Amino acid sequence: MLKRVGLMLVSVLLIVGIYFAWFYTINHLFFTYLYPLSPWFERNTLFIIILNDIVGFPLMALALWFLLRKPIFKVARYQRLGAIPAAYACVIGAAAGIFTIAFSMLPTFRGPEGSTFIVLLDYINRAEWYVFLAFLLLGNIYKETLFRGLLLNEFRTVFPVWLAIVLQGIMYGILFFQGDPVLSLYGFLGAVIFALLYVWFDSIWAPVIAQIACQGVQYVMWNSNLKLPGLTLQITVMAVSILIIGVCMRYARRHRKASPSIISYTQPKGVQAP
Repeated sequence: MLKRVGLMLVSVLLIVGIYFAWFYTINHLFFTYLYPLSPWFERNTLFIIILNDIVGFPLMALALWFLLRKPIFKVARYQRLGAIPAAYACVIGAAAGIFTIAFSMLPTFRGPEGSTFIVLLDYINRAEWYVFLAFLLLGNIYKETLFRGLLLNEFRTVFPVWLAIVLQGIMYGILFFQGDPVLSLYGFLGAVIFALLYVWFDSIWAPVIAQIACQGVQYVMWNSNLKLPGLTLQITVMAVSILIIGVCMRYARRHRKASPSIISYTQPKGVQAP
């Protein structure tokens, strides 16, 4: 058991370390050399995430293979997703996106205390459509591979699935939102939903599709200047979105696949599952 825990911790530290080492490097390079060149970069600061993903994904794949002998596409379960699971993932993601926009319109987030949440949404959604599209595809593939395909599966080698889902949700909330209470909770809940889709459907494409639908809907609603006047309407839209997510999650679970053995992908031969 101690050996398995040690192997898991080494893998998790390596994955997180590689991600942030490159992320902070590209941040420094971007804001030092590219950002001052044109006002275009001020509007499209999201471009930094695209640069991060273009280099970060192959860097992560190479590091995992040469240091841990883990093939990233196999570990993360890059495999076919059926039409019905894909539809569930799309609807759940879209409902989550609608909820997020309605949530951002609450009076609480229109004052100084809610500015962090609004700044985050503006940072993502103010980009030109072609920049956002690149982010939507590259960013979500890399993000889901990192948190669901790699970190979640590492936790699953030691802990029960439910605990692994909780741990990756906590890490997602903390690492992406740097301890901000509201954003960390928001990130945690989203990470749990996407992790469940991943575990049930046994394919990285399930959470990727959900993320694309979620952020795609947010982008359209944010840039269409849609208004939901009045607290009653905002709460109603949020409640309906939660209902849609809940119903779809319930029916999605009925289409789940048997949970695969991931031990052969993440542990040396001879080490038994817990």
